[in-house]
Amino acid sequence: MDEKHSCVTLSVQPSRGLVDEKFVILVQNSFPSSLLTIYAHHQCEDGNSWHAFAHYTSDATGAVNVSEDCSIGGTYSGVEAMGLLWSLKPVPGSKPGLRMRKKNVQAPMVVTISVYSSHLTEGFGDQVPLAGVEVERWYMAPGVRRIPVTEDGLTAILFLPSGRTRTSLDGLEAG
Repeated sequence: MDEKHSCVTLSVQPSRGLVDEKFVILVQNSFPSSLLTIYAHHQCEDGNSWHAFAHYTSDATGAVNVSEDCSIGGTYSGVEAMGLLWSLKPVPGSKPGLRMRKKNVQAPMVVTISVYSSHLTEGFGDQVPLAGVEVERWYMAPGVRRIPVTEDGLTAILFLPSGRTRTSLDGLEAG
């Protein structure tokens, strides 16, 4: 690996946020016109692994901004700020029929974002990334209360935002 590629930096802002909050993934300090793969990996609470990746060519300054630049292949194509999350799929070799399901919404979804030299489609575990960061995506905003509700055979979860909440439905009764 040459000195310029050893200085590649990867940043994700915000590094902690809600799961649907857009983030900015920025690669810097690569050679201009470098072929790069940006890779996301997530291991679910059930132990199954999910991944997504996108192919980019760095600009004249050696940078890639996932929010502005076009992926030319991978698990999605085009300009997709959240593509590395919505295109997550089971890693090759996983059992068929897997579905990603968050069991504990009070714990973050931890995703490792990495950047690799070249346009890769497999063997990510066998390669050394140029740079990597770990990000947290939360399903509940800070201060939200999670209240289990069971009534007349119905089981549900009520999520109440922080701040002042109503204690009745303005006098309306279900009938």
